[in-house]
Amino acid sequence: MGGLEKIRLDRLLDYNDENVISRFTDTFDVSNEEAEDILKETLKFLYICHIPGVFISDDILMLDEMWHNMILFTPEYHRFSQEYFSKYLHHLPAKKSEKEERKWVLQQKPENAKQEYLDKLQVLISITYDHLGEETVKKWFQEYPQKYSKEKIKALRK
Repeated sequence: MGGLEKIRLDRLLDYNDENVISRFTDTFDVSNEEAEDILKETLKFLYICHIPGVFISDDILMLDEMWHNMILFTPEYHRFSQEYFSKYLHHLPAKKSEKEERKWVLQQKPENAKQEYLDKLQVLISITYDHLGEETVKKWFQEYPQKYSKEKIKALRK
């Protein structure tokens, strides 16, 4: 990572919003410190989300929850996007046709679907490593799948 990119990332990681943290802890049974850490990890994700191949895998669904939470504070999120990215960062869920296609492939060709997902995941892990480092890869793809599985996120929701 070049010096300017490192400065940009460091500046982004200084961002904090007490309202976002407060709402998150109102929604999920996590401490303020844990919510602040999830926000920092979400900011890292937003830093790389413009790179082709980056997507929200099941491993990092808690980051998606925080991103949704940030977006709810629409005026602040708009200002944040403009200030840190010079554009509005859209959050685009999968389209109905994309979900139907994935479901069909999963039913008709489960091994192909599994391999396709693993290939996409490998690209995501590689991008994460290249731009955010080994510590983030370990956190997102080793710690988070255990700590924030779909079931555990559901259990944490108040």
